[in-house]
Amino acid sequence: MEFNKYQEQAERTIQKSSSDDRLSSIVPFLGIIGEIGSVLTQLKIKLRDGDSYKVYKKKLSEELGDVLWYLSTIATQNSLTLEEIASQNLDKIKDRFLVDETTEYKDFDLDYPDNEKFPDEFEIQFISYVEDGINKLKIIDKRDGEMIGDPLTDNTYEEDGYRYHDIFHYGYLAIMGWSPVIRKLIKLKRKSDSEVDTNEDGARSQITEELISLFIYHHAVDLDLLKYSKSVDSGIIKQVQNLVKNTEVKECSGMQWEKAILNSYEIFNELRENQGGRVLVSKKNRKLIYLGKN
Repeated sequence: MEFNKYQEQAERTIQKSSSDDRLSSIVPFLGIIGEIGSVLTQLKIKLRDGDSYKVYKKKLSEELGDVLWYLSTIATQNSLTLEEIASQNLDKIKDRFLVDETTEYKDFDLDYPDNEKFPDEFEIQFISYVEDGINKLKIIDKRDGEMIGDPLTDNTYEEDGYRYHDIFHYGYLAIMGWSPVIRKLIKLKRKSDSEVDTNEDGARSQITEELISLFIYHHAVDLDLLKYSKSVDSGIIKQVQNLVKNTEVKECSGMQWEKAILNSYEIFNELRENQGGRVLVSKKNRKLIYLGKN
């Protein structure tokens, strides 16, 4: 049966439970909570009785059907269709869990001259040192031996290793081909297009990228800096995508963001533990690779 056909027939069974339309619209929300409890009850019985609970699938199907009825009713009362809800949900979960084929990655540099494109691959070195009693860090571009940007510190009262956080920006570059911060640091802003130079590579985009990095970091701190994580909370991914919804990187999927975050934190932890080291930034392979301390 098609979703819309089900919804049309289910609508005929909706009962007005109150003369107050507002209360009638609330009842299905309360009803779905109760039915979800009934679904969990079936699981409880199955766990308790095991294979002896012969009617598990039949009862579970019945309870899930009741959940579906309430979903349909809520949709109908709010002028939504189950068809569009299902379609939008499939797009959402595809973005979050399936879009990771190389062919589906956007190349933001495709239409720009070579001197404005990110390199396909290059090596950088994080070098830690102490100056005036303060732990500092410099990043060297191994292509020419020059320092990238200014020396970094943790910028906090207690040392936490955040001075290595530029690796997050290199992670966005490697996996998604995007980083307004690194474009500025290695002088690859797309000046051939003044609008792109201003709107995509300018200060606002750089601030947004720094905000994203700090936002994710505060989440990661509570999870031991993602040392043992195989995934990133979908709520975090959604917040990040919302922050970049008006920029070119909105083209990148939730799964690509997750890959960038996990790979960046893998290398971030290597850098912190080894007090620096060499990293290969490989846009062509969509990954960061830790090459060792020296």
